[in-house]
Amino acid sequence: MADEFSPRTEHRKRRQQRRRVVLGALLVVLLIVAAAGLFVATRDDSGQQAAPKPPSTTVENSSGISATYASAPMRNAVTKGGDVAVYASPDPNAQPTTTLSPRTEYTLPRSFLVFDQYQDWLHVYLPTRPNDATGWIKASDVTVSKPLEYQIKVSLADHKLTLLKNGVVQFDAPAATGTGDTPTPTGTFYFTDPLDLHTQPGTGYGVFAIGLSGHSNVLQTFAGGDGQIAVHGTDDTGTIGQSVSHGCVRVDNDVIMKLSPLPLGTPVVIT
Repeated sequence: MADEFSPRTEHRKRRQQRRRVVLGALLVVLLIVAAAGLFVATRDDSGQQAAPKPPSTTVENSSGISATYASAPMRNAVTKGGDVAVYASPDPNAQPTTTLSPRTEYTLPRSFLVFDQYQDWLHVYLPTRPNDATGWIKASDVTVSKPLEYQIKVSLADHKLTLLKNGVVQFDAPAATGTGDTPTPTGTFYFTDPLDLHTQPGTGYGVFAIGLSGHSNVLQTFAGGDGQIAVHGTDDTGTIGQSVSHGCVRVDNDVIMKLSPLPLGTPVVIT
């Protein structure tokens, strides 16, 4: 049988077609509005597109512990009066690798040079062999200074000592250093034992000596001690600028007196 066709049927078809057109147009409008809302949500109040959050900057120290970069400028840490336990890592369950007495050989307070921190632990240079040895100590065992302002640099090739304050050169002066057989060790050291020698003439160390955390790599002992190196004065000014010492750095007496007020922990970088 053939399909029926009449005006009423055609009218009904046209109404259905108009409904489909209206519904389609409404759907398009809704999609446009939703897209506009999503775009607005990604912009801040000033109309600028919101910037992504920057990733946090971290570094890993020698023990593999993640710490905020540059969180701890160099500082000095001095014992509160008791022994200081040293650890290989900042682990509360670890056993100390060594324990250092509260006083140095010269009866001065035990100190450390702090170069990093992780929570309540301090990463420090140690006044022990080998040179440049580091370890972790508990912040609760020491009193920590403000960031250190001064630094000393010693160039063995140039026989020169330079004092800097916050990176700015204050002065430089000629220096005597170790011989080929008893060379001055290189590395990062710090003040541990400032000694006023004004009342002890004839020691060979001038009017003042500043014991460092470093030690001779050749001499295990020297003059009854453990081969500790120092920056010190001299009464024999003719040796300044030459390679003549047992490993210490010699400067004129007026130069050592300019360095004498600097605090424990003052870094000394020898290259």
